[in-house]
Amino acid sequence: MADDTYLGNNLLKGLGVRHKFTKEEIEEYIKCHDDPIYFLENYVKIVHVDEGLVPFKMYDFQKNLVNTITENRNVIVKTGRQVGKCQIYESLITIRNKKTGEIKKIKIGDFYNEVKDS
Repeated sequence: MADDTYLGNNLLKGLGVRHKFTKEEIEEYIKCHDDPIYFLENYVKIVHVDEGLVPFKMYDFQKNLVNTITENRNVIVKTGRQVGKCQIYESLITIRNKKTGEIKKIKIGDFYNEVKDS
């Protein structure tokens, strides 16, 4: 296993591997930073049941959701299951107990489990 890759994957750099960016790479990085839709549609891939690994082509509602989240500090999304969005378990949210007024930060996965079990 080469030290310049992550777990032998040639597509992933190993820890501490330096990269000299070209002018074009820096411009592309800035473009991705400034436009999350561009980044998602050009660099994110999903697994399609029939076609395997494919580029992530977003529906209009997904683009709208990404833009809303990008442009606003606090966003609550009410939507159905399995409609092309995701949330990681470790994402921190801030909640307030209506009865006691207690405010705490909690992982969204832990919050889900607390609500589910109550």
